[in-house]
Amino acid sequence: MARERRKTWREIDSMRDKGGARRDKKNGYSSLERALEDPKLKGLYLKKAEELFMGVKGRPEHSKDLMAIHNSYGTSKFMSRVRHYVDTYGMPDDWGVLLLLLDLKNAPEIVCKAIEALCTLVKKKGPIEQKGLKSKLKVLSITAKDPLIRETAEAQLAGIS
Repeated sequence: MARERRKTWREIDSMRDKGGARRDKKNGYSSLERALEDPKLKGLYLKKAEELFMGVKGRPEHSKDLMAIHNSYGTSKFMSRVRHYVDTYGMPDDWGVLLLLLDLKNAPEIVCKAIEALCTLVKKKGPIEQKGLKSKLKVLSITAKDPLIRETAEAQLAGIS
């Protein structure tokens, strides 16, 4: 009987270099990299990654709650929808919703936070939105019943101008 020859360390290392995991790779790309070459899969992957980094605002319920604020504007449910949204997600990042929050009654803390959020977003907006916000802040600084809202509007208006 012939005795089997033991492999040398060089042969063992070369076998490891040719291992099964590398045989699956085409052109040195991993399966994820190859999958991301497909535009549909890449879009889905990027959407999921964005949702992950957005935290609670990346959940599907977020857009429903945001639309609930838009749809309930001018109704008796508006205040409760706003409170639910703010308690769940914090202040919205949406320009239109923040403008709606300026009309809240009996919630000066939310109105002041909305003013501050709008003033941080206004730098990215065009001249029409900037002019509209300045006008709204001028009106609030004159007509708001709550002194906190008046002071916040005046201070932010001075910062924008």
